[in-house]
Amino acid sequence: MRPGICANNMQKRIVLVLFALFLQPLAIAETTGVDESREAHGGHAILLEQYTATWCDSCATIDPWITDFVDSHSTRVVRVALHPDDHDPFGSPLTTHRIGMKQAEHQLQLPTFWFDGQDQLEGVVSQSLLANELRSAENRRSDWIGMSVEWNTWEHEVAEDTHAITIRLNAKLTENSTMTVFRIQSLEMTSEIANNGIDVHHDVATQMITVDENDNVTHSFEGIHGWTITDSNLSKSEGDVLLTLETKGDVDGFVTIIEENGEVRGVLGIHDVENPRNPEKSLNLTLFWLVLALVTSSILVSRDK
Repeated sequence: MRPGICANNMQKRIVLVLFALFLQPLAIAETTGVDESREAHGGHAILLEQYTATWCDSCATIDPWITDFVDSHSTRVVRVALHPDDHDPFGSPLTTHRIGMKQAEHQLQLPTFWFDGQDQLEGVVSQSLLANELRSAENRRSDWIGMSVEWNTWEHEVAEDTHAITIRLNAKLTENSTMTVFRIQSLEMTSEIANNGIDVHHDVATQMITVDENDNVTHSFEGIHGWTITDSNLSKSEGDVLLTLETKGDVDGFVTIIEENGEVRGVLGIHDVENPRNPEKSLNLTLFWLVLALVTSSILVSRDK
């Protein structure tokens, strides 16, 4: 065989091998489909609900450190910020609903805090007071319902991202039980109206849905994106006891709450910064295929010499 023909054949072989190897990660990505996946496990955390407002001056003295307090007790407490449904730009009817469940007998001050729906604290508080109330709530919780949450995200260039969250319980919901899911976001103030000087408000509840033990939706606050239930088996006695929801847009996290006869029995939060599994795996996998392609091409060239 003439040297020119041999060289051309070798070049074609190398090109084909490199092309096949570089297509492999794309094929895997197409198979999985998910751009980012996160997981969380637990249920023992305490729910901290804070009634706050963008126009509340007293809240402005607490909000700068409340997120640090939650982060320093991240395995013990999960925060949901409830903004009033008035001229607060982040307000929602879901706040009116949640506060109505507290059976408050008077006009609430801002801010107000609840741990697992109880231990109501009003006005300016200290970190030490919140820490004491957190310990009291932990002592009051005799047991808890275990659960796991999987949150998958599909990114779209010309449309809003799609999110699917699946909550799995260790056991089916008992009579008079509910599962509530909050969508939480960090929202930035873009107006001087109703502004107390805090530019970014964290853990803001922007959507909420409650499902009972018979898979019935008892309350739903859709926000601007809405919920879609794609699977619900909370009443099953065997197999997966789960609820799968879909929504769209920007999301910073979800908080799941299990309540029995009005008492909180399980809480689990999942946030965007937790368990970023797929991006790292995707990067490592791409590097693997790149190195394999280079090694393979080198072997083919050396054999042809």
